[in-house]
Amino acid sequence: MKAFGYEQNGGPEVFKEYQVPIPEISGNQLLIKTQAFNLNNFERAQRAGEFKATDHRIIPGRDVAGIIDQVGSDVSGFKVGDRVVAHGHHSYAEYAIGEDTNTVKLPGNVSFTQAAGIVTPGLAAYKGLHLFADVKKGQTVIVKGASGGVGSIAAQVALGLGAKVIGVGASRNADYVKSLGVSQYVAYDQQDPAEVLADAADVVLDAALNGNGNDSDVHIVKNGGIIATVGDAEPATNKDVSFKHIHPTQEISDTTALAALLKLMSENKLSIKIGYQLPFTIDGVIKGHQILESKHDGRVVVSKD
Repeated sequence: MKAFGYEQNGGPEVFKEYQVPIPEISGNQLLIKTQAFNLNNFERAQRAGEFKATDHRIIPGRDVAGIIDQVGSDVSGFKVGDRVVAHGHHSYAEYAIGEDTNTVKLPGNVSFTQAAGIVTPGLAAYKGLHLFADVKKGQTVIVKGASGGVGSIAAQVALGLGAKVIGVGASRNADYVKSLGVSQYVAYDQQDPAEVLADAADVVLDAALNGNGNDSDVHIVKNGGIIATVGDAEPATNKDVSFKHIHPTQEISDTTALAALLKLMSENKLSIKIGYQLPFTIDGVIKGHQILESKHDGRVVVSKD
């Protein structure tokens, strides 16, 4: 099968196309014929060597949507031919591996491209709101980075929970975030969110890249509130604030979160902005990683659609 990967760290140009065997599955695994895969910042950083040096061939990727080609002996509830989406393994390839613990069936009115694009940001947003922030109806939720993958999904899911949602982001993204239904939008390049939104939030969900600008989080959260963030730093404050660092967890399972997100998508209550839909080729992968290297709007998906 065709797969896209690399054997050394560097820029997008280190990607090569390989011919490798189709993976063998067993137990609770599923073999998925890939129709679309999502490109994430984690994979950009991994390729660039920001975690550790690469000393072997890597076929990256977790977010995959496609058609089941084989079903493991311990799997129930899936059959060959099912349209699925998974938080799987080695998705930059014609075939990827999913498991019954991270794969869900795809509603007929949700495309492979949309489904692949929602996996990683959707899991972070859904678990961030339901588990780490524990958002309740009637609360005021301020979403920083509201135009990004995690932030835009979080804003929509929070609205569905009955929260009042305020978005924070760049002025160029104002129209898009307002279209999601937020009650207010604060452009950080025109106003200081710490002043405009002082003590306004029951919950701050900080989805800005790496938690950038998190010093303002403690100013906009109420005393006794919660800051749930994708970043690691905890700004100093005299307030009684609970800091929650959004991280991968199965306390809420991937299947639970993905099924809920896809249900919302199928009911037209949740959308994901696909900024770039690229061809299922080595040139498409390289172009996608070039896009990841700089500021961009919307998800970057390589797709056969």
